[in-house]
Amino acid sequence: MKAARTLGPGPGAWAIATAYAGTVVGAGFASGQETLQFFTAYGRAGLAGLVVAAVLFAGFGVRVLLLGRQLEAASHRPLIRWAVGPRAAPWVDGVLVAFLLGTAAAMVSGAAATMREQYGWARGWGALLMGGASTLTVLTGLRGVVGALAFFAPLLIGAVLAIAGYSLASGPGVAGAWAWPGDPGLAAVGPWWVGALFYVAYNMVLAIPILAPLGAAARDRESAVAGGALGGVLLGLGAAAIHLAVASFMPAAGALDIPMLYAARSLPPWSPMVYSVLLLAEVYTTAVALLFGFAARLGEAGRIPFPAAVVGGGAAALAGGLFPFAQIIGTLYPIVGALGLVLLVAFLRPRGRGPGGVSQ
Repeated sequence: MKAARTLGPGPGAWAIATAYAGTVVGAGFASGQETLQFFTAYGRAGLAGLVVAAVLFAGFGVRVLLLGRQLEAASHRPLIRWAVGPRAAPWVDGVLVAFLLGTAAAMVSGAAATMREQYGWARGWGALLMGGASTLTVLTGLRGVVGALAFFAPLLIGAVLAIAGYSLASGPGVAGAWAWPGDPGLAAVGPWWVGALFYVAYNMVLAIPILAPLGAAARDRESAVAGGALGGVLLGLGAAAIHLAVASFMPAAGALDIPMLYAARSLPPWSPMVYSVLLLAEVYTTAVALLFGFAARLGEAGRIPFPAAVVGGGAAALAGGLFPFAQIIGTLYPIVGALGLVLLVAFLRPRGRGPGGVSQ
């Protein structure tokens, strides 16, 4: 299926970069739990991991956008077929769709943890609110949510940077973060460089369904290249700010499912509430995008009506969201990262022809 061409000019570099960052922010670093397990756990070596991650985000963001443009992709399926071939593509696509649902459950769990740790809500009520809101949004249409992604992403990432910076300035600061020696027991995977690779890989698995059609719709090739590179820089800056803020309050911050809430509590009394609202907004937009991707893919197969897929996916995400957030991060994300590594390596093949036989 070819991507539909817009009547007006396609998205430019800034719109692409903010959509890229906005897709990743909820699952990538907003809570602090993700950076804790993939960077902060390694102490000072986590900073080297962050540099590696930023470079990889930029490079693979550009690569996926350009592949989407070359293949005129309307979804991630042409890229998967090009990367792994027509025989393996259905299996990889099925696993990816399952991971979309699993990560939507992680977003519901993250919202439940935020509401429990900030407002004292029972986990079930927080999960029900986020799962229900995401399901209802997808049922009534995503045009407004998708259109708002590029609009809200700069605000959300800017707020993350501001609160993290304020936390560093008023708390133990960069010196405190540098003094944190790390704790290998908190790491989701092995050495620091493996953590960086898995972090980028699992986030790219979730970003590919957005980046592929974005690349096809981009205003021009230069916009795709600049947007992917700038998006990688934004993601690197956001993750680094969260890492430093959380590391400066370790090991106490590591006791919470949402470590950034601990850091925010060092600020004026209104700060944790503001950050919790921002975090819920970030998680909500990511959860909606993932649930829509899951339901749309099942509806595309023609076996399950779209509304039934939405309700079923929302119920499954709600059930998965009842599990502790840190447990989901430590279990699901490394598995998603393993799939992501396979895809990223496959995307590195020369531009002549992929195993799917699609000319570049």
